[in-house]
Amino acid sequence: MPDDHKLRLGDAVEIDGETWVWEGVRRGTEAKLRRDGSSDDWLVLSVPELLAHAGTARRDTDLPLRPSQGDWPSDVLDMEKHLLEAFRGTPMDVTATKPRVAYDPATTRQEERIASKTAEIAGTSLGRSRRTLYNLWNAYQAHGTAGIDARMHRKGKKRLAIAKADPRLVAVIDRALDDRKDMPTSTRRHCALLVRRTLSQMYPGDAICEIKDGTLQGYINERDAGRYSFAKATTRRTAANSPEREFFSGNASRLGAVCEIDSTKLDVQVWDDKGNVFRPTATVLFDVASRVPLAWAIHADAPNGFDHALLLARAIVGRRAIPGSAAAVLSGSATLPVELMKRVNPYLDDDSLAVPWIFPHAITIDGGADYRSATFEAACRAFGMTLVLAPPNAPTVKPHVERNFGTTSTNFATWLAGATGNSVANRGKRDVPTLTLDSVRLAFETWITTVYLNTQHGGLRSPLFPGREWTPNQMYAALFEVGPGVQLPFRAEDFFALLPTKPRVISNEGIAFQNRTYDSPLLADLRGRSMTGTGSPGSRSARKVDISYDPYNLNAVWVHHPETKDWIECWDTALDDRSAWMAAEAAVKLVERFGAADGGETPKTAEFLDSVERRARSDKRARATHLRDQRGPARAGDTVEGSAESTPIKLREWAAPVDVDDIDWNSSAYDIVTIKDIRS
Repeated sequence: MPDDHKLRLGDAVEIDGETWVWEGVRRGTEAKLRRDGSSDDWLVLSVPELLAHAGTARRDTDLPLRPSQGDWPSDVLDMEKHLLEAFRGTPMDVTATKPRVAYDPATTRQEERIASKTAEIAGTSLGRSRRTLYNLWNAYQAHGTAGIDARMHRKGKKRLAIAKADPRLVAVIDRALDDRKDMPTSTRRHCALLVRRTLSQMYPGDAICEIKDGTLQGYINERDAGRYSFAKATTRRTAANSPEREFFSGNASRLGAVCEIDSTKLDVQVWDDKGNVFRPTATVLFDVASRVPLAWAIHADAPNGFDHALLLARAIVGRRAIPGSAAAVLSGSATLPVELMKRVNPYLDDDSLAVPWIFPHAITIDGGADYRSATFEAACRAFGMTLVLAPPNAPTVKPHVERNFGTTSTNFATWLAGATGNSVANRGKRDVPTLTLDSVRLAFETWITTVYLNTQHGGLRSPLFPGREWTPNQMYAALFEVGPGVQLPFRAEDFFALLPTKPRVISNEGIAFQNRTYDSPLLADLRGRSMTGTGSPGSRSARKVDISYDPYNLNAVWVHHPETKDWIECWDTALDDRSAWMAAEAAVKLVERFGAADGGETPKTAEFLDSVERRARSDKRARATHLRDQRGPARAGDTVEGSAESTPIKLREWAAPVDVDDIDWNSSAYDIVTIKDIRS
């Protein structure tokens, strides 16, 4: 360590704005100091307190104590051996028992050893002058091997070039780069020209306007770091949304304390019930503490506040994981505390245990009209939930659900037929959709319960075990047992209270609703019944019963029995577990083979009309012949009135035809058949 970095007796130390001189040490642990300029004013401090005021020994922080990669370079290690032999006589050969004769400190002087070493390494890659060897030795004494490496391999120091620039120039560059956030991407040359033009307008004749092109371009590149002013416009806008403050994780340690909800377009094309192609919208309610999706929905159209209220009902009702989807095969997990969950929530059944049940206490939403609707807000208020509104253009306030959409795209949508890719650049030349909306919903439910909830999540780490990643089911099981308090469970009635209703007649065939038929054995006493208070007894309006339905899950509808007050679940009669796959396969092949918009082959109306006209002419001739035969054959010598020998007609006479009004259309000379237009 160099002597100028050491604290010696007699050195002055500044304490609380006063200068004190270190005079001695008492008892080996206390430092005795005298006020500078005084002979009888003394101060006794402990050595740690003295070091706190005076500072410890310092070293050059630019020189690393160890190499950044691997070991020191071989030439540095060789030079270290040469220096030790020249200045201390240490043999270069580790097996040698004594120094060489030319480098023995007992028989040679240091100048002689330096001269010998200079002559020995001359002409090699390590050849150095006498002065350089002394400088290398001083660096080695101060910083060790790192000092030799710094001398032999000088590296440029990292610095901010713009730190020496005029503050006015920096302000103009920053303003020009900030203005490009919402502009289309252009070149750096265009930005430099705008900066020069602004400088000439603001500071005409100033030396700042004469900055060199290379220097100005370097300043622009340095200030552009992290702004992406000349990269993709989408990347630039996303980076601009990043808050200008220290980031925080926003993690929660209690289930349901912090939840996030958002919607996005799935990266997959599907068919609707008419065979049209579209991209569905997925909405997910996400718990931050466990990374468990509380509820989800896949919509054909853009969701509204009422749809989110139904999503909220799915999250808080423990009747099933997804009410009305008993046909879905939900995979349970051995990790979840099943018995404890059943004791806490008696309404959980086997399907519910496939998805952890969490009550959302606070939900973070964005500024979308569907989330700020009065319907969704009233539903949250009814169940005692707090809505947290994120600032405009601030997706970082709810980053967990935003990142979950990326996981859904890469780990779920990629495996589906009809996947489109997450951007136009990743989209294929042809997108062939082969799944229906119901199939995608079923696949999404299965993926969440079987894959996602059992996959290690990078955001689920414990501070005590930062190297271990946990699955959402594991984190839920741990937090469920230590969480403060248990939320009271909700029943099926809470879910049905938010469902829309439609009046329908319960006939012997069941309930006809949206081109489907629903039925249940429990509807026997309601078939054809007339309800009082709804109109004249026996009328159609009196026989209608309000049914509750989920607009985005039409597998089943529910009927509230007017007498027993029980909810009757009625399933689509076309759903058959044994033949469901055959019906789905046939529906897919119909659209694949015959298309979505084409109704089939073009009706051959013209051919049909031609056939009718030909048959009509033939029937007319046959009828005329039959009438002539009924009059009987003419007797010989009788003259038929109006008959005459046929004479050829001269073609010239047709050049000036008679007036149409003078034609007797009832005459047998005009055999005309009129066919009416037949429309298909």
